[in-house]
Amino acid sequence: MRRLRRFDRNVRLFLIALALHGFSSAIYGLWFNLHVLEGGGSRELLGLLNALPSALALGIGLPAGRWIDRIGRRPAMLLGVLLMGLGTVGVGLGTGPWPLGLGVGLIGVGYNLFVIAHAPFLAENASEAERAALFALSSAVLFWAGFAGELAGGALPDLFRVLGLVGPTPYAGPILFTALIDFASLGPLLAIREAPRAPMAARPMRGQGRPLRAPVFHMAVPNFLMGIGAALSIPFLNVYFHERYGLPDEILGALFALASALTGLATLLAPALARGIGRIPTVALTQGLSVIFLIGMALTDQTPLAALAMILRGALMNMASPLFTEFCMEQTPPAERATVSSILNLTWEAGWMIGATLSGLLQARYGLTAMLLGTAALYGLGTLHQYLAFAPRDRAPAPQPAPALRRPAG
Repeated sequence: MRRLRRFDRNVRLFLIALALHGFSSAIYGLWFNLHVLEGGGSRELLGLLNALPSALALGIGLPAGRWIDRIGRRPAMLLGVLLMGLGTVGVGLGTGPWPLGLGVGLIGVGYNLFVIAHAPFLAENASEAERAALFALSSAVLFWAGFAGELAGGALPDLFRVLGLVGPTPYAGPILFTALIDFASLGPLLAIREAPRAPMAARPMRGQGRPLRAPVFHMAVPNFLMGIGAALSIPFLNVYFHERYGLPDEILGALFALASALTGLATLLAPALARGIGRIPTVALTQGLSVIFLIGMALTDQTPLAALAMILRGALMNMASPLFTEFCMEQTPPAERATVSSILNLTWEAGWMIGATLSGLLQARYGLTAMLLGTAALYGLGTLHQYLAFAPRDRAPAPQPAPALRRPAG
């Protein structure tokens, strides 16, 4: 609570909205696939629906970033949350391809608007000394809210069945419940008071934009590599543990919930480590250790060791990612932050689509263990690129937070 009070009112309101979003998304993620299948949808349709948000991100990412730089962060987040809520209503009430496709499409557009706007918003609503801690805290809030959603969401289908509130499938009620949470998150966002945006020159003078190209390229390459790596195997970790180690569903659920909770805690420790060795060395160290645990998880035959490696891998891989995002925002002029944020999101989604396609083709031939090793190799390459490209630019140690300093609410 003391850490929250250090940030201004806008930040606290945003974190409330972010927690609601994380809670809602976790419940939605639990039941969406089953809702589609229970409604008579084929697995081919399910695959298309899951790929649709990434396809939309590739289509709207860069124009959305430029638009958000012009209109401001708050309007974009409001529109994004509204579209997610409306899309979720469509998914909950629909079972056919067109209603589901429209609903998922609205969710995809809204989610991309929210994601692209939120990193620049955080960068602009905290002092330089506060940013690393704020980015870490926002990531922790998202993980903890997801942990709570995973725990609570498991009981919702039975609860709605007992209450007699059953829609077209047993999972429609929980999905519609998440739409209510999405709409509730509009409240804190509406209460944010964003400062009027200063007029910007329509175009930079010749040559002014060129120095930015190299940093943005080096920011995007690791995202692309890690997006491919993540899609190769991470969505299938539950299948991997179920098939290789024979873990039952309830143990799998507890294992993944524990991983989310530990990751949320670990993100709060990253800024302290960064103050000692710098942000980029912290990113390289934690992600490098994560790769080691990922390799160990792929090669061990011992269930307890594999479970421990999975938990530590996730915490180490994700704990410093807010530091890298904060570093990228610091390296970017304020007027271009949403554009750069959209490029980072776009390259991740492009990598994810490629990785998901490759995984589907290669799993049957080589198995999930090979996919895990491929993920480790791509994560290692991305981490090496981050370190070589940005360690010289990083200031080590990072600025010490100043608890007594508070920015005026704006």
